[in-house]
Amino acid sequence: MIALILFIVFAGAVLYAYALYPLALALLSAGRKPPAPPDEPPDESLPAVTLLIAALDEEAIIAGKIENSLSLDYPRGRLRIVVVSDGSTDRTDEIVRRFAPRGVALFRVDPRRGKSVARNMAVEAEAGEILVMSDANAMYEPDAIRKLVRHFADPSVGAVCGELRLMRERGRENLYWRYEKWIKRLEDRYRSIIGANGSIYAIRRSLYLPLPAEVDDDFVEPLQVLLGGRGVRYEPRAVSIERDIESKNVVREFAAKRRTVLRGIQSLRYLAKVARPFRRPSLAFELVSHKIFKWLVPFFLIGLLVANAFLLDRAIFAAAFAAQLALYAAAVAGIATGRRPFYIPAFFVLTNAAAFAGVIAFLAGKRSRTWRKQRA
Repeated sequence: MIALILFIVFAGAVLYAYALYPLALALLSAGRKPPAPPDEPPDESLPAVTLLIAALDEEAIIAGKIENSLSLDYPRGRLRIVVVSDGSTDRTDEIVRRFAPRGVALFRVDPRRGKSVARNMAVEAEAGEILVMSDANAMYEPDAIRKLVRHFADPSVGAVCGELRLMRERGRENLYWRYEKWIKRLEDRYRSIIGANGSIYAIRRSLYLPLPAEVDDDFVEPLQVLLGGRGVRYEPRAVSIERDIESKNVVREFAAKRRTVLRGIQSLRYLAKVARPFRRPSLAFELVSHKIFKWLVPFFLIGLLVANAFLLDRAIFAAAFAAQLALYAAAVAGIATGRRPFYIPAFFVLTNAAAFAGVIAFLAGKRSRTWRKQRA
C-alpha cells in the first residue's frame, strides 16, 4: 500500500512539472490576454537606450555582434552600445576598440569578476533611461529594441523580455526550448513571466539593483522588478537569434546544465533572503511550479522507479517499470552514440541528472560565482 501511494505521488509530481502546470496556467488565464503593446512612438519620443553586451573571450564573434547592433533600426543618437569585457584574455578588447570611431564603447573589467559584477560596474557609468542586456552570440532582428522599449510608455512596466530563438542546422529550433517559450507565453497571460532571457531583455535604469556574482541576473532582476510593484512583460516580437550549440562532449554538456541549476538555486536563495517572494501567492505558485519542481524531478524519478520495483506483481506496474528501464536504456544509447532517434530520452535524462547533481552540489555547500560559455 505504501509503495502504491508513493508511486502515485511521484508519478503525479513528474506529470505536474511537465504537463499539469502549463494546463493549470491555461485554465487560470482562460479568457485573459496580455495587454496590447502601445504603438511605437516617433523617433523623437524614443527613450535613450544603453545596449550592454556581455563578453568573455569572444574574438570569433564579437565583430559580428557589433555590426548587428550598429544595424539596428533605432536612432543612433539614442542608442549607446557598450561591450562589457569581463577579463577577456584573447583579442576581444582589441576588436571592440576598432569600432570606437563608430560610437561603440569598451568597458573593461580586470581581473575577471563574473558577469553580474562586471555589469554592475558598467551600469554605474551609464545614464541611459533603458538598459538592454545582451550576449555576444545574440543576433537581434532590426526592430528588436523598438519592440522592447515601446512597452515602457506604460509607467507600470519595469522590464520587458524578448524572445530568444535557438536555431539548429536547417533552421530547426530546439524542441524543449519551444516548450519553454510556450510556458513563458502562458505565464505572461496568467500574471507575469518569472525569468528573462539573458540574450534579450530590457529594464528601466532607475530600477536596476546591483547583484552579487553568484546569482543569475536574468532570473533575479525580473523578480525584483515584480516584487517592487512594477510589471514584467514578454514581447515575442522582439527577436534574438542564437545558434543552438549541440556539444558532442557529454561531460561538458552535463557540467553546463549542472551549473545552470546550481546558480538558479543560489539565485532563489538570494531572492528569498532580500525580497521574500514566497509571500506573494501567485508568484510563489510560478516559482515552485516552474523552478523548484523542475529541480526536484530527478528525485521524483528515482522515487518512482524504487516504488515501482515493489509493485511488479501487477501487470500494469510491471509494464510501467519496463517502460522506465527502456527510457533509461534509450538515453544511455543516445548519450553514447549521439544518434538522433535517441535524442529526446538522452536530453531528458542528461538534463535531470545534471539537475540532481546541481541540487546535491548546493546542499554540499558548493557555489558558482563566474560564468562560462558552452563551446561546441
